[in-house]
Amino acid sequence: MPDVSVQRLFNENREKLNLVWLAGRHGCQRSAPVGSLTDPRAGLIAHLNLTHPHRFQVLGHMEITYLLGLDGTALQRAFDNIFSEDLITIIISDGSLLPAALGVAAEAHGVPIIGSPLPSATVINLLRHYLSQELAEEITLHGVFMVILEVGVLITGDSAVGKSELALELITRGHGLVADDVVEIYRIGPETLQGRCPPLLRDFLEVRGLGLINIRSIFGETAVRPRKNLKLIVHLERLPEGDLSALDRLPGNNKTQNILGLEVPRYVLPVAVGRNLAVLVEAATRNFILSQRGIDSTEQFIRRQEEFMAEEQLLPDPESHD
Repeated sequence: MPDVSVQRLFNENREKLNLVWLAGRHGCQRSAPVGSLTDPRAGLIAHLNLTHPHRFQVLGHMEITYLLGLDGTALQRAFDNIFSEDLITIIISDGSLLPAALGVAAEAHGVPIIGSPLPSATVINLLRHYLSQELAEEITLHGVFMVILEVGVLITGDSAVGKSELALELITRGHGLVADDVVEIYRIGPETLQGRCPPLLRDFLEVRGLGLINIRSIFGETAVRPRKNLKLIVHLERLPEGDLSALDRLPGNNKTQNILGLEVPRYVLPVAVGRNLAVLVEAATRNFILSQRGIDSTEQFIRRQEEFMAEEQLLPDPESHD
């Protein structure tokens, strides 16, 4: 995903925010780089901050009034803090007028200023959401991304292991498809990963023997989702000889996979003849939901077994009585 320039931000939010150019338009190609959401040097967008400047500084009526009340020396010191090296643009909200001195400084520094008649809180909320989507760190993974029981589940595995066929069966069971084959993962927050489908592949699922099928056309609007937060990975693993007897019967569910610096819970499902993978993936998803509520089925069984064994030890030995 490309960096977000001021020109692009203006074009894509012009109607929504009623944006207009106020000054420094020659600096319209100044841009915020992808990944700057987690950059510790500068915040992203907020009201005017002179001690920890943001890349996108929003000045409403109160901020403009504050600047107009400063004398020459104090105003110059404020401008020195505002026009930091990380500043991308200044946004004048509340329909406020641009102070002449601020306009002159913006032209001198090559920093564009755009205006909106909307309240500053509205401008910040809308642009923060826009920027969090567009500036997120990104990685592309191979797999099928599904929405199962309203949980974003990434199904991975080797080629021809049956991911797409499994996805098709899950769709027939009422679950939703986000992306097939190529899944774009974005880190849109400190603890949030979001999966999306590349525009070219939206709505399509490739199934060997059938080719490309349009899921939206066949199953309806609710069978396709535009995006979903990634919560769980289910990895399909083909056993060398299809023998399930050698597997650990209580493997635990503490495996994770690191994606863009975040650990995502990961289940490994062996693939063998006769296994109903759709039911198993649904069960894995339900088990994950329970684990998020602090309920671990394996721990419950182990605890019950320990309690049973403790009770057995407390029972008197019938052979010890005559």
